[in-house]
Amino acid sequence: MLILPIAVLCPVVLNTDVLIIGGGPAGSYLARYLVKNHFNGDVTLIDKRSVIYAPVICGELLPSEDLLRPWINKELYGVLLTTLRETLHKEFIVNNIKELNIIINDRVAATMPFRTYLIDKGALIRNIVEEAVNYGAKVRFGTTALKCVGKDNEYECVVHDRQGGEYAIRTKVIVGADAYPSIIDLSLGITNGFNPEDLIIATSARAFGKYDEDKAVIIMDPDLAPGGFAWIFPRGDGIHNIGVGVRNNVAWIGNNPLNYHEEFTRRFGLKQLQRSVLMKTIPVGGLANRYGTDNAYLIGDAVGSVIPTNGAGINPAMITAHLLGESMIHGTNYTKLMNRVFKPLMDRMVLFRRVGDPLLMNRKAMERAMKLSSRLMVSSIYDATLSSMKLSTLIKFLLGYPLIRLIS
Repeated sequence: MLILPIAVLCPVVLNTDVLIIGGGPAGSYLARYLVKNHFNGDVTLIDKRSVIYAPVICGELLPSEDLLRPWINKELYGVLLTTLRETLHKEFIVNNIKELNIIINDRVAATMPFRTYLIDKGALIRNIVEEAVNYGAKVRFGTTALKCVGKDNEYECVVHDRQGGEYAIRTKVIVGADAYPSIIDLSLGITNGFNPEDLIIATSARAFGKYDEDKAVIIMDPDLAPGGFAWIFPRGDGIHNIGVGVRNNVAWIGNNPLNYHEEFTRRFGLKQLQRSVLMKTIPVGGLANRYGTDNAYLIGDAVGSVIPTNGAGINPAMITAHLLGESMIHGTNYTKLMNRVFKPLMDRMVLFRRVGDPLLMNRKAMERAMKLSSRLMVSSIYDATLSSMKLSTLIKFLLGYPLIRLIS
């Protein structure tokens, strides 16, 4: 792994052609894509983390190649398949999961097919970064971008490294891949941001628990995870990735999101490996209103690529990076490409999430819905978990919408 010298050994202003801020799935994938596909210019990737790649705040769940084939459109599936085949090697797979248990208000509502992989996300990203470096990208970890401004038809970012050095990086193209909200967006005002009801406060930890090692578990309980859900994803040997997603507009009202997490672990008999719980904000309101402007772009969480119905973020982040990389290599329009390939799925999923919000926020309404039509409820949740774009799924939600409004 090549790590460039610390800032005190560098000139006051560094120059590059492309500066990518954020070395997670989106940023690392874009850096690799550009240099591997012979982008005409220097590519520099920076990330505030000192360790590549840690800490991991994520369920670390990825679909198998065939899981989503019947559910999403062909062009998007092709991009998804590319990201999986280019990054997901066997050595990064920690566990093979076969089924999904859906628990609604303390009861197992259904067990469904769910061929997925529990991965070592840190190892996967380290490998992508190493490949990017081997192809010629420049990488600086332990480097935080403080502010970026437009300057003479270029951009200049003030950054701070882990040993206290402060300097500037000047670039022709700048990419925010540093989660939400991105320093690029905050500096340049690219998007309108997201409303509190379109954000999730997500916790993440690892814990011991007595659960099947080939079954993922999602828990829908508005008292436990209002506006979201809790999850238990098995890693093997009784260890699980666990977490709770709580909608931002209720997470801080007379409470602390960590209290939801503690109640979740208590109720489901989970014993954490470490006392600390990681927490982050993720957008679940679909894609941002703009993806970029004047050679400044957003990808991954920064552009809102988290699937609104299931919280999946790794592959969606890589999909946005792939589409931006393709547009930069071939001189096409990133916005048009995103709108054609990815936006239809995201629009459909945010519609489904908003239709279900009255139930996700109210335990009694969820109970009444289950009593009236448990089959429709479970089927809709399963389809939404798989990001289904099928017409039959849309019909289910349209049929269920009057029922949801009536009982809520």
